[in-house]
Amino acid sequence: MKIEEINTKGLDIEWNVTVASSKIVEKINEKYVKIANSIKLPGFRPGKVPMDLIKQRYSKSVLPEVLDEVVNSTLKEAVIEKKIQPSVQPKVDVKKYEEGSELVFNVSFQKMPDIEDVDLKKIIVEKPVLNIEESDIKRTLEEVASKHERFEPLIKKRKSKNGDLILFDYHGLVDGKPFDGNKGKNETVVLGSNKYIPGYEEQMIGCNIGEKKIIKVTFPKDYRLKKIAGKDAEFSLIIHDIQSKVKDVEINNQLATEMGEKDLEALKKKVKDKMTSDYDQFSNLKVRREITEKILKATDFEIPSRMIEDEEKFIKSQDKDKKSSKEITELASRRVKLGLILNSIGKKNNIEVNDKDLTKSVVAEAQKYPGEEQKVVDFYKNNPQMMNNLRGLAFEDKVVTFISNICEIKTKNQTFDELFNSEQLSPEKKLVSKNKQKGKKK
Repeated sequence: MKIEEINTKGLDIEWNVTVASSKIVEKINEKYVKIANSIKLPGFRPGKVPMDLIKQRYSKSVLPEVLDEVVNSTLKEAVIEKKIQPSVQPKVDVKKYEEGSELVFNVSFQKMPDIEDVDLKKIIVEKPVLNIEESDIKRTLEEVASKHERFEPLIKKRKSKNGDLILFDYHGLVDGKPFDGNKGKNETVVLGSNKYIPGYEEQMIGCNIGEKKIIKVTFPKDYRLKKIAGKDAEFSLIIHDIQSKVKDVEINNQLATEMGEKDLEALKKKVKDKMTSDYDQFSNLKVRREITEKILKATDFEIPSRMIEDEEKFIKSQDKDKKSSKEITELASRRVKLGLILNSIGKKNNIEVNDKDLTKSVVAEAQKYPGEEQKVVDFYKNNPQMMNNLRGLAFEDKVVTFISNICEIKTKNQTFDELFNSEQLSPEKKLVSKNKQKGKKK
């Protein structure tokens, strides 16, 4: 093997590599011998097929395969010898080869940058500790009460309207015939909840108690029962009762019992425990983000541009917020740089992701989709690429945990509002504000 260095500027590497013809001929002959020992052709005993016939039949497939193997093994040998780690898949261009002659190919790639050690003990981060005030619990209980659905009989009889609780019987037909689940007695629905298929609840508005009504709807094309999906249906209803929603639900023992608690004190304790749990989750998230910001600022090195380009493509494929090109490039650069730093710290400290870590990550992902946990687990089992992505995230998470156990963490008492005003939690704060705005519009 002979290597001619064309470019070794910065992270960019370009070589012209020459491989002796003897090495290629040796590999080709090994392939032919292997084929000769295993092939079965009419008129020939196993292992007795003439080599000329084997070459005639298999040269077109053997030659590309051998060249590919030679290129890969030569590159692997070269980067090990020169102690270089490619950051992306090298680009190979065969410049010269004729059967029986030497192989000349051009290869270009970017190497991994040298990353200086970060003194993790010098990193100082602030960890918020919850300072629960009575006003925090009161505000949370008020939010709970405002979202709690309680209904009461109508003081004065009237027609049903959006937001009412309806008690009714139904009997449905498709093409004049009954279907599975076409009957229901003493069913309840809050009008506007979208519990039933589109158009169903809307036609129940304007009914009186005791009224019989016929409504017509069309089942969605993706309805779970294939036999009636996309078909028109007619339902006969009997309205048994209409109840109105209580506007101002008081914070008392009745609210607590309706929410499955013994009394108001038990509900307050549950609220406090939930607040503490949520606070710890966001406090830890704030600490981890501050750690990543600190190690990003503590290191400076050239980032492989091809890695950034690959990350940009990935971000664009996942982008739902229509980020600008500048935003995507900045995000890609940050992600690549952080990944390289964490990878360096992980390797130098022998941090690895084992099966237990990976299982924990899969379970955590599955818990984000209540009721569909098994589907998520199966998805990762059947998609090796996605499992590898998850392994990478688990590795980075483990490295950050390692850093958090070494760096200096100072605690500070803060309320929920003070925690959410921190720069590190601005994405979550924006999301909460956005959801509140949606709630007001409804």
